Amino acid sequence: MTSNSPRVIVAEKDLSLRRRMTELLADMGIVQVQSTPSGTAAWTLLKRIGAELVIAGWNLQEIGGLSLLKIMRADADFVTTPFLLLSEVVTQNQVVEAGEAGVSEILCRPITLERLRDRVNQLLYPAEDTTKLEAERVYQRGMDLMKQERWQEAVAVFQHILTLYESPEVYYNLGYINTVLERYEEAIAYFRRATEIDQTFAQAYQRMGECYMALGKPDEASKLMDLAAKVYLSKEKYDENRGEILREVMRVNPKTINIFNTLGIIYRRQGRYEEAADQYRRALKVNPRDENIHYNLARTHFELGELHEARQCLTIALELCPTFTEAAKLLALVDEKLA
Repeated sequence: MTSNSPRVIVAEKDLSLRRRMTELLADMGIVQVQSTPSGTAAWTLLKRIGAELVIAGWNLQEIGGLSLLKIMRADADFVTTPFLLLSEVVTQNQVVEAGEAGVSEILCRPITLERLRDRVNQLLYPAEDTTKLEAERVYQRGMDLMKQERWQEAVAVFQHILTLYESPEVYYNLGYINTVLERYEEAIAYFRRATEIDQTFAQAYQRMGECYMALGKPDEASKLMDLAAKVYLSKEKYDENRGEILREVMRVNPKTINIFNTLGIIYRRQGRYEEAADQYRRALKVNPRDENIHYNLARTHFELGELHEARQCLTIALELCPTFTEAAKLLALVDEKLA
């Protein structure tokens, strides 16, 4: 073994992928690799021999990759250890959950040597990433040019940055400039690339939706605006852009039922039951035959101690879907309390 090689633990349930990952790392000169299909075994290895990097699949034996990450971040010895999470397909909610748990990077399959090398080098050698430092210095120049509306010069600066390293913010700025210049197809391509790198980049989804609106494609626009709003709503801390996103969503599609329902869920989790009930009622005005919304409203009434109202909502939910098990259980509990 090469003594200077960093230690890497690979936790992946799929044997062929585990072997492939070891081969790819070896091609990078990283030969101190321990692999296992088990999240528990990976944690044992980490405690025993340590590692400069942990690469783990989302689904593992015994405990999953996300659970392994949470265990590591709860241990003072591994709170800063780089963690690369692998997955077939990552949903927006999974991205948010992994980010809150302290993931360093998420890499979607298929995994190539080029993509793996890029991510691993960023995680193992951050202090040596001189190209990124150069890009950050140049980035401010591009932002200044945008403020001066010197679009073509700004484009040249941002495209230069992309020769150094990929950044979702740079792709977003290129998309924004092309939007200003009414080059909507080009803008969409840049915004899409930004969301491929950062799947929680709500503003990029929003701008992409606006481009589709400009191209006369309201259905595509509505889907993207809905997704942008969901990204913001899924975050525990909302920033100043949240209101802008939601207003834009409602402008594009005033009957976006998912937004009403999602807002209701968020408010209910925060204990803001009156506001949650209001959002559910708005959702029901759009689609009164959605049993899930009736059930959500019933839960809110139940939390408020409004048992008769909860019973009425549950009765409707079960009329719409007689096999709705959770609704039946809650109705039985309501009837027990009313007896």
